[in-house]
Order: sequence, then C-alpha cells, then structure tokens
Amino acid sequence: MPPPRKFFPLLFTNAALLAAGISPSTPAYPLSLSEAGGDATSQAQELHLEVHINQDPAATLARFSLRGQTLSASAQTLRELGLRLPTGIAAEAPDIALEQLSGVRVDYDARNQRLDLQVPVQMLDRPTTYLHAGPERRAAAVTNTSPGLLLNYDLHAQQLQGDRDIDGFLELRLFGLGPGTWSSSQNTRLASGRTGEHATSTRLDSRWQLDLPDRMLSLSLGDQLSGALSWSRSARIAGLHLTRDFSLQPYRVTTPLSSFAGEAVLPSTVDLYINGVRQASQRVAPGRFQLDAMPALNGIGQAQLLVTDINGHSSALEFPLYGAPELLQPGLSDWSLDIGVLRRDYGIRSFAYDHRPLASASLRHGLGEQLTLEAHAEAAQDLQLGGIGAVALLGHRGGMLNASFSGSQAAGRHGSQRSLGYQWNAPGLSVSASTQRRSRHFVDAPDYLRQATLPLRTDRFFVGFGNVHSGQFSLNYISQHYPGNPETRLAGAGWSRSLPGQAWISLQFNHDLGERGMDNAYLYISTPLDRHTQLSSALRHADDGNAVTLEANHSPAMDNEGWGWRAQASTGVQASAHLEINHLDEQGHWSLGLDHVGDIGTLAYLNSTGSLAWFGGGLHRLRRADDGFALVTTSGLPGVPIRLQNQWVGNTDARGELLVAPLHAWQRNLLSIDPLALPADMQIDAVEQQVVPAARSGVRAAFRLQPGKPLSVQILGLDKHWLPAGTQAVIESQGRTVTRTVIGHDGQLYLDNAPADARLRVRQDGRECRLALPAPGSLPATTIALEPLQCQR
Repeated sequence: MPPPRKFFPLLFTNAALLAAGISPSTPAYPLSLSEAGGDATSQAQELHLEVHINQDPAATLARFSLRGQTLSASAQTLRELGLRLPTGIAAEAPDIALEQLSGVRVDYDARNQRLDLQVPVQMLDRPTTYLHAGPERRAAAVTNTSPGLLLNYDLHAQQLQGDRDIDGFLELRLFGLGPGTWSSSQNTRLASGRTGEHATSTRLDSRWQLDLPDRMLSLSLGDQLSGALSWSRSARIAGLHLTRDFSLQPYRVTTPLSSFAGEAVLPSTVDLYINGVRQASQRVAPGRFQLDAMPALNGIGQAQLLVTDINGHSSALEFPLYGAPELLQPGLSDWSLDIGVLRRDYGIRSFAYDHRPLASASLRHGLGEQLTLEAHAEAAQDLQLGGIGAVALLGHRGGMLNASFSGSQAAGRHGSQRSLGYQWNAPGLSVSASTQRRSRHFVDAPDYLRQATLPLRTDRFFVGFGNVHSGQFSLNYISQHYPGNPETRLAGAGWSRSLPGQAWISLQFNHDLGERGMDNAYLYISTPLDRHTQLSSALRHADDGNAVTLEANHSPAMDNEGWGWRAQASTGVQASAHLEINHLDEQGHWSLGLDHVGDIGTLAYLNSTGSLAWFGGGLHRLRRADDGFALVTTSGLPGVPIRLQNQWVGNTDARGELLVAPLHAWQRNLLSIDPLALPADMQIDAVEQQVVPAARSGVRAAFRLQPGKPLSVQILGLDKHWLPAGTQAVIESQGRTVTRTVIGHDGQLYLDNAPADARLRVRQDGRECRLALPAPGSLPATTIALEPLQCQR
C-alpha cells in the first residue's frame, strides 16, 4: 500500500472546519438549564443518549451524566464513541465534563434524548476508511466447464494460371475431460498444376495446459514459447513451462496504485478526477480516509480530489500523476521457468528438435512504488547467459527509465548486451528513446542454433506532439547494424488529423540516411459514407515510381450478421485491381475475391474461417473460438435472440441451442435474452446471467423457458355483484396457498400461471366465499371465460 500524501490531512481538516464555522481553538459551549432540561441541584442524572458526532450517528447509545448544567462522560465512553482524549486527561477518568474538551460544541436535545457533538477532526480516533476506485479486484468464480471437442479452421483456396492451392490451418482442442486442456495445431497444403500434384502437412504445436487461477499459475507441457523480458528474446521449445499468469485474474491490478489520503470533519462525498474524468465517487464518515485508485493512464496526467460535505461545502486539491504499466506493485513478482529442448525448422518440419537440454528463467519483482527489478538466465550445453535490469519511475513528472545488462558465454567466447531507454508521455507530447548494444560474441537461446542473427546495435527515437485542432505530428529515427552488413539508418516524419464528418487524413515521409539515400512518401485520406461503408484514396511516391490507389469497402458489423464487400484499383509502375465479397454470421466468416496484378494475371481465391464443436451432445458450427465460448440453451425453444454484452450474436436453432463465441476467459461475460422477443405467455426464470469460462474452454448457459398457463375470469360475489376492486384473494392448490392477489375492476381476476386445480378464497362483508377455478386449458384461446363465475359460501 503506497504511503498517502501527507499534506491532505491539514488541507481538508482546516477547510472542513472553516466550512462548518469551527476553529480548532473554539471554546466549548456549556449547556444552559433550559437546554438541558435539568435542575440546579447537585445530584447527577444518568442518561443513555443517542449520539451524533459531526452529524454522523453513533452505532449504539452512550452513557452520560447530567449534573446541573454540566454534561459529563467517562473516558471509556468517549473512546467507545471514537474520540481521542486531550493531553492532561487521565486515560481512566470516570467523569469528564464535555465543557472541558477544547473545540467541542455540545447540543443536547432533552426531549428526544439526543446529543450532537461537533468536534475537531484531530479528536476523531477512528480507523482509516479505505476506499477503492475502479472495477472489482477479486477473481471471478469460473463457471463449470463441460467436456467438449473443438476444431478451429482457417481454409484458403486459390487459383492462378492453372495452379491450384488449398491451404488450411487446423487446431484441435479437447477440454473438460480431467484437469487442463489438450490442443494440437497443423498446417496442410494441397497443390496441383503445371508442376504436378503434391500434398504436405506440418504439425505446429501440441501441448497440455493446466491453469490454476486462485494461485495465478499456469503449467504447460509440449511445444510453446519460453518466457522473456523486454530486453531478452523468447525461444521455441518443447518441454515444461511454469509461469505466473496475471491473466488468470484479469480484475487484479498489478501496477502500483495511486493513493490519496485525507480527513473529513462531516460525512462527505469523495470524488476523484483524472484528466477531468471522474474515476470514483464514494461516501466517507468523519475521520481519516484513504482512496486507492486504479491507474487510468499511461504517462503523465492531472488528478483532482474533491471532498464535499453534507452541507455542500467543498475542498479540492490538484497534483500530477504518472502511470507506468511496466511497473509492479511492491512485493509482487512475475516469473517464468522453462525446461526443454529447442525447436528446429518450425513450420517446415513436424518433429525437429535439438538434442541438447535448455533451461530458462525470467523474473520481475516490484521493489518499491517507483522501482521494479528484472532478471533473466539461460543455460544449455556450451551456453550460459545471465542478465539484470530495472524499470524506474523518475518522480511524478520525470518519466520512466529502463536499463539492462546481460552477459553470455558460448563455445568459450564471452559476449555482452547493454540497453538503455527512456520514455515520457503527456496528453500533448510523447518522447521515447532507446539504445541496445551487443558484442559480436553475445549469444542467446534463439541464436544458439544460428537461426536468428542479432544486430550489433539498435537505436530508436520517437517524438509525437499536437492537439485536436492542428493534428498529430511525429518524428522518428531508427538505426540498425548487423554483422557483415552496412548500417541501416532511417528518419521519418508524419502528420495525421481527423476531418469533419469523421474523415481522416494521414501523411508520412521517410528518408534513408544510408548510402542508398532512398525517399518515399505516403498520403492517405478516408471518408466514411455511413457506419460501415467508407471511401479511401492513397498516393505513394518512391524512387521506383508513383502509385495511386482508390478503395471502397463495406464491412459487416462484428456484433451482427451481414454481407460486406471491397473494391480496390491501383495505378503506377504495375496496375492492379481487387474485388471481394464476404459474409459474416454466427457460424463463421467467408470471403470470395479476385486479384489482378499487371502481367502476372488474375488470382481467384476463397477463404473460410470458423469452428466446429462437439459440445452438449451435438455438433455445432460457430465463429472461430480462440478463447472461451458458451452453449446457450432455451429449453428447446427455437428462434430466441441471444445477446452478448447487450449485442445480438444469433438466434437459437431448431433444438433451442446456440454456441456463442468468443467469450473473454476468466472474465464475467453477460449473456441475455430480450423478453420482448418471446411469446406473451412465455415464462422465464431470469433474462440474463453471467458466465466465466476458463481459457480455451466451453461452458453452458441455460435459460429455463416454459409456456405459461394464463387465466382471466370475472367473478360475482355473494350479493351477485362484481367483487369490489382491491378485494384480497387467496389462490390455493391441494390445500396449500399458492399465491395471493387482488381483484380488479368488474370482478376481474388474472393469473399468469394458474395451477390445474386452483381454488379461489376471498372475504366479503365479513363472510368467506370460495370458488373452484377452471383449468387454463379448458378456456378459449383468449383465456377469458364466456360467463362470469359465482363465488359460493
């Protein structure tokens, strides 16, 4: 917990006291005889009073004594009321006159036996009230996962000048059978044409993964990427991967929280604003409070704390903040451990692994509010690597600094890597600069198999500035030097701005500072015609010529089904044209198109993306489910519209089922039914529910629907007139009370779900009468009886 700002108590104490007309040196207000309602005798009266301190009621009655005009209490009573005794008063004093307490105002209401005390905030001895801004932090309870099998597919077929290719990415996933999830993916290609026919299939990744959300731990066995830091690199390995996974508790805040502390004299409302946007509003009782706010920005911002008491008086304080997502809270650690062997020729060969074992570990630890330490190590045969780093926040305005140093030993040669970076973000200005230097003999795990050469030097610089009126400007520079190659140095400048009617314009210029000295410039303008349709044009200038591109496209809404299209034409060194139509629904997405490029020819293609799932005892088609999904059931009722986060996602099929994807794993996803779309007589227990799927797994969401049994009749009383409106009626079934209702005008009784053997019992003019109600199915479709019913004794 960060230390609160120490200037808050003084500011809010004085401001609130002055607002209430109180000074810390204000003398006590003695009670007059008439006010106290007592007499001038010396005998004390014992009183048990309702106490309000600074207009905040105490939880229980408190014991006082009244002698003449003096109201007294014991030291224990005052401590129980949350008051701090002034210096010089004994801790066990049995009788303390309230008029002896400096700065205390006393108002005793004898008629209502109520005592109002107005005390300086320094006298309040209460625990600090801790408040929280932002979403709920506790982990969401995971909905029970049901067994299932899922196949994600991405199929692409094309033809160009007699050559045909069919490529497919497939991922098979098994979940809900025992702990963890099994998955395997592969690429498959079928080709035919002038060179003959051939088929290839390459396995990509196969692994088993177990997530433990309560401990924020993830364990996986198989093919995966090793853990890494910002200044190290991941390697493809086959083996064991154990890591701290913050995504298993997405509502937990890992970055340091800004803490704001103060004191309120009266019951007040505390409002926190960051960059003019209210982040929290909570009520506090008199005394100390501390507000822990979730970071709402990346970079510098302005915070304002506004305290408003119940009398409407406000005190405010402004101060700067700097949000840094790269930092961890003090004492919080993020780490990973990998043991396995390196993967060779990924995407080319299915089972190619290095025979030498590899171990890798990464660690980040929050040492303080403004400092996070980092470490990384790798070990294999003929390879040892170790490095340390740090991320530091330079005060509340200074930006963020990061640095690292690594050393390696491979094949008897030593190498080193050094990096240094700085960034500063503000609403109108952003600056970042970084450099990374490596010696020629520095080797890490990806470079261990000589599959990826590291640059000897990399320098980057970026500055962005502007506002809504002038647009956003940017300047950038990058330099890289690879062994045996000339140094590459690029400089660029850009400008972008929104135009009236939600149009957009962007201009970018780049210059090669090296020997080639090449220049290129790019201008892009887009104009929306409606929510999903837009026109755009692009002009490109380069040393090899100029090009002009015109495009019009219409995209279907991702939260709905529909058709889309795209048409594009380019002129320049090589003319080209593109035409595509696509369709999106709850079962997936497909597109059909033509590409024509100069002398190459015309390419026709067809692409389809989606999923097949064996879940809930049936086979379903749905959109591609890379994360969680849910099987929604509506008790067999077809055609029911289902909403996800209040957005329509599809209707239930003939079996009353719909698979909804994607859902956010480990988070609360709101599924709902629009009751206005249901038949009027349909009964439903709940119109919405929240489901929390595990990662890459499916859950069930059952909405219980059943046709109602409405009944509407008119009833005559014992006097053969309509029962009076408002008459209390009891509905019984099998001798038990089912419900209670009232009679409407003209003796009308309506039940939306009447039992088959319902009986009515009412009291009229002191007499009780009963009536056997007809079964709902025995009435016409209007559910209104043709003849009124007579209530009998």
